[in-house]
Amino acid sequence: MMKRISTFIASIVTAAIITGCGAGSAEPGVEGQPDLDEKQTEPEVATKEDISEIEFPHMHDLAFTEDGKKAYTPAYDGLRVFEDGIWERVEGPRHDYMGFTMTADGFYSSGHPSMQTDYKNPLGIIKSTDDGKSIEVLGLEGEVDFHLMAAGYRSGAIYVRNPQSNSRMEDMGLYRTTNEAKDWEKGEMDGISGKIIAIAAHPEEKSTVAVSTEKGVFLSQDAGDTFEPVLEGSPVSALTFAHNGKMLAAEGMGEEMSLQVIDSSGDMQQIPRPDVKEEDAIQYIAQNPESSKTMMVTTIERDIFYTEDNGESWTKTVEEGQSQNNS
Repeated sequence: MMKRISTFIASIVTAAIITGCGAGSAEPGVEGQPDLDEKQTEPEVATKEDISEIEFPHMHDLAFTEDGKKAYTPAYDGLRVFEDGIWERVEGPRHDYMGFTMTADGFYSSGHPSMQTDYKNPLGIIKSTDDGKSIEVLGLEGEVDFHLMAAGYRSGAIYVRNPQSNSRMEDMGLYRTTNEAKDWEKGEMDGISGKIIAIAAHPEEKSTVAVSTEKGVFLSQDAGDTFEPVLEGSPVSALTFAHNGKMLAAEGMGEEMSLQVIDSSGDMQQIPRPDVKEEDAIQYIAQNPESSKTMMVTTIERDIFYTEDNGESWTKTVEEGQSQNNS
């Protein structure tokens, strides 16, 4: 069992390194950031293409739009969108979006710019309100790439795991802004055990944030100063807040993986999980804001599963980075 857990943790760290496309020093306990920009050999501006051949070289997060009609996942070569059961590329510059997080009025992200644009590398923190057709740089352009970031769906709070000192943040660690990156405050992060894998921000409450590690899930209600464990003893590869304020967490890997709904007191309810491969694990979870029973998950091995009945049945829409339902 310990060997499987060690393999699981190594898989998550390796996936984070592979999908981290920017240069920079890595903070202890945070994924590395090797420079893979030279590997981006595809055209830098996306155009309409044969929808039967949508590929996903990596997946950097997953989120539904406010109306629930679309789901987006970014890679190092731009966005893919799922609408009416079909995956397509999003037209526009192929930025390498990292730390992608959706809110009610658009998405926030970090990462690296398309080489056909004039943005400095890395992007710092950006916002888009038109599904990625254009972006607004909010701060830290040319300074830092946030691989771990989460924004409250309606709260206006954004949390980042800062990997290095910069002009706005003196230290590494967890930071929060409530005014779109103008000012940042640092959380003390007391009570967390293990290396942070994911961050989740409460949809309504600015001071409520959760993190997952290889030791479980930890919840803070004071903007990241102190955390209490709400799930202990197992690695949690994916974490998000549902729109009712409860947490959705993927615990374990392969046949031992479970999908949990957790409230702030730690009470858990298990929901049916997709048929994840033996050595695979869920990496991102998204819930449709218009339908709590509609969810989508991605895995480290680049599968994507979709359900409209709270996990009673799952459809695999992408397998090993290749769309399955576009023919």
